[in-house]
Amino acid sequence: MCDVIFITPNMSGHFSDESVGTLQLVSILENEGVSCDILQFFRIGDVSDFEGFMENAMDLIQKAQPKIVSMYTRCDTYHINLKLAQRIKARWDDIYIVFGGPQSDITAEDTVSRIPYVDYVCCGEGETTIYPFFSSLLRKEPDLSVPGLVYRTNDTVVKNPRPEMIAELDGLPMIDYSKIYMGGTPEDQSSIRFPIDVGRGCPFGCTYCSTKAFWGRKYRMKSPRRIIEEIKLIHDQFGITKFKFSHDMFTLNRKIVIETCDRMRGLDFPVEWVCSARLDCLDRELIDIMADSGLFGIFIGIETGSPRMQKLINKNLKLDRVIEILSYLRDKGIAIKVSFIYGFPEETEDDLSQTMSLMGRILQHKCGQVDAHLCTFLAKTELSDRYMSQMTRAEKLSNITGSFAIEECADVIDAHPQLFSHLMEYKTELRTKLKHFELFFRVWARLQPVYQYLAEQYSEDRLIDMYYDFVAANQELLAQMEGLTLTRFTRRILLEGKLPKGVENDPNRDILSDYCRMIRTENSEEVRSGGNATAIYCFDPSDRTQKASIRDYERCVAVVTYNQGKQSIVKYPYKIG
Repeated sequence: MCDVIFITPNMSGHFSDESVGTLQLVSILENEGVSCDILQFFRIGDVSDFEGFMENAMDLIQKAQPKIVSMYTRCDTYHINLKLAQRIKARWDDIYIVFGGPQSDITAEDTVSRIPYVDYVCCGEGETTIYPFFSSLLRKEPDLSVPGLVYRTNDTVVKNPRPEMIAELDGLPMIDYSKIYMGGTPEDQSSIRFPIDVGRGCPFGCTYCSTKAFWGRKYRMKSPRRIIEEIKLIHDQFGITKFKFSHDMFTLNRKIVIETCDRMRGLDFPVEWVCSARLDCLDRELIDIMADSGLFGIFIGIETGSPRMQKLINKNLKLDRVIEILSYLRDKGIAIKVSFIYGFPEETEDDLSQTMSLMGRILQHKCGQVDAHLCTFLAKTELSDRYMSQMTRAEKLSNITGSFAIEECADVIDAHPQLFSHLMEYKTELRTKLKHFELFFRVWARLQPVYQYLAEQYSEDRLIDMYYDFVAANQELLAQMEGLTLTRFTRRILLEGKLPKGVENDPNRDILSDYCRMIRTENSEEVRSGGNATAIYCFDPSDRTQKASIRDYERCVAVVTYNQGKQSIVKYPYKIG
């Protein structure tokens, strides 16, 4: 039995996927004598077996008999949170349901006004309000004056002013990790990048980003001394030496970064760490300092290669330094992940061609992993506010929002579109045409030498035509894939590029197998050489085996032939009649 159960959407069972904020709140309550438990999704069950997942949740709550169930909410699992709340409230009307976290924070008033089985939403930083409010609930005397609280009274929704932001993050109590339950053995976790909350907020105002909606663009950092204390605590307890610095903009405050790096070099155990950064907050000197202190991975959002779009989305990066900075990171042995977004409402074919050109140059210079994400209309962003009245359910979901249990929760999603702008879209003619762009770019990245040559055959301001040729070349298979239901094992195919065990009897096996070939192709299959003639083929989803001649392949995006030093390109359809 416990007073409070916190439910977090950790599906993997890894430390790296846990909510650090929830751990902080649990530590505060436990220090005040409130008994808590953390129930992660992976402990409940497999979300793909949705009804089994829900019943398991009810059984676990029955055993714990909590007085409060609090859920940490993100956009990718908000529909599941609501379904859980509905099921809990129907069985135990006396349990308080309290939501917190980014998705419920930015949709608080709509959530409370439309969802009767959510009692309260707590907005803003909860460290100063969690104990006063939860202790009042445990006394059955809810204190409705608590800052940040959103609640119903009669038919009215009341939203209290947000709590003052915590000026000194060092004043937060150290997290007690004894309440956290992880899957696997300690050895399984030893290589995990353990998350540390090193700061909060971002001062920038990108139109697609919801961070500013709940941090108010106020930027704060923990001191280097406090960051090192947390690293040492985690190392002493778990033996972990790899860390993920959780912060949108770790490199903004140069002085704090340099001092933190200096202190990490003084530890008596080696540290490896990853962080996120803006391109314009990096230079060679800072990269040297970070690399010398153990930086081994960095995430950088560039989003678009179009200067026009950089201004429209208020990102405002200077794109002429992209290759220089990424190449220097690469030369220092740092793993790089670069993010791009496509399908913005204002985006044109010219804009996307410029983005494709920059993506291709990053791949050509081997400057790390490049990801392409369909533009997502996150709640309370300029994008969603501007287009919400004209949006409809998205035909294709972005890989940012996830696709767990969408159909099983369709009733709550369709009934409350204001809560799910991330599952909606503002359709444009170009966005509709780009429904296969993520797959196209995945293949491009895996077959980079070939696709780079192909890109050079197109006009730079019409690189979009290479994507259109890809779609035309593979329209039959792509049409078949659209009808697939995204089950747990098909997600593994998407992520890993291989068919897992258990798929042999699936009715979609042939389609999945073809799709797997598409994303699994190795460089060894790209080039076939034969004396004076060399043929490069890009992609044949119907057959990846070696053929005696390039002419034996019926479907290709394009075929490039070299003969006596001459180059020619034949675009799809390429068939020998």
